[in-house]
Amino acid sequence: MNILYLISYAGKAGTEKYVENLMRTYSAQGHRCFLAYMDGGELAEKAKALGCGVFRLDLRAAHALAAAKSIAWLCAENGIDVIHAQYPRENVIAVLSRLWRRETRVVFTSHLTVRQSFLWRAVNRRITPHDAACIAVCTQGANLLRENGVKEEKVRVIFNGVAPKPLPPRRNVIRTEFTLPEDCFVFLTMARYAPEKGLFFLLDALAQLKERTDAPFACLIAGDGELFDAVGEGIRERGLDENVIRAGYRTDAEALMCSSDVYVSSALYNEAMSFAALEAMECGLPLVMTDVGAGADLADGCGECVPPGDASALCDALHRLMTDGMYRRTCGENARRRAVTEFDLMRQTEELLALYQKG
Repeated sequence: MNILYLISYAGKAGTEKYVENLMRTYSAQGHRCFLAYMDGGELAEKAKALGCGVFRLDLRAAHALAAAKSIAWLCAENGIDVIHAQYPRENVIAVLSRLWRRETRVVFTSHLTVRQSFLWRAVNRRITPHDAACIAVCTQGANLLRENGVKEEKVRVIFNGVAPKPLPPRRNVIRTEFTLPEDCFVFLTMARYAPEKGLFFLLDALAQLKERTDAPFACLIAGDGELFDAVGEGIRERGLDENVIRAGYRTDAEALMCSSDVYVSSALYNEAMSFAALEAMECGLPLVMTDVGAGADLADGCGECVPPGDASALCDALHRLMTDGMYRRTCGENARRRAVTEFDLMRQTEELLALYQKG
């Protein structure tokens, strides 16, 4: 099967990880994968390294028809069977490409967890009937697809997955690299320094936690982004210099997870299903999640889920997992079990491939 993945920004965030996983898996199975994008980055380079066909197009809304015609030509030249569009604008362009090549099927994955505008809901009502399927990666995302104008019969929930692997051993990377005491409790979050990731909300909860306990703890934030300096100032203002580590962008996620005690996601909005949280579960880490996107789906039996923006509730959740060792171990064991049974990458790719083929 020949599959074209369509995405505006081919960078290094969660959606790009989603596409990379699919391209890597299907390429290994003998399918031919292609990538069309507008702004380049890490995903585009990885696609080239995989031997996938890579095309750069102008996907701006003002050029949607021209982009659709170019995609139809690419599909004809390469015998594309299905276009898998990421995000609503890409889906509109993919569906419009069928004006010139009707035999190409279109599958759309929504990575958004926001209610769209009236105009977008009207667009969805006209465009998505022409999709073979509209995929949500979490229950909340499926409900929002329906609210955003997608018909019930088009909606499918296919959870993200991670490649199964043996439980990695515990490590001490964080305590060693950042000279933390052996009894320091370590929280980990992997997030871009962006408003939707709720890092100031996390700092507020950590400040409350510092007032509540004398036990040593640290929260390592791995990531980069436009709010990096502002978060640093927020750390200083809250007196958390000894408790929060801004580690920058890291490529050793597994080592960090195996050196941590609890994984935390403080997302406020627009978070569908965190790959970092899934990878943390695979490493046997309990979770503290906000009720955004798949937060409740993932935290079920594996930790705590709190309302986004409620710093007191987040502090309570952090404190409970920090102080209740038996509960923490149970949540970690459940997280590992669910990661390898419910959130398996092979299950995800098999379900998607069935949709590609069924049309």
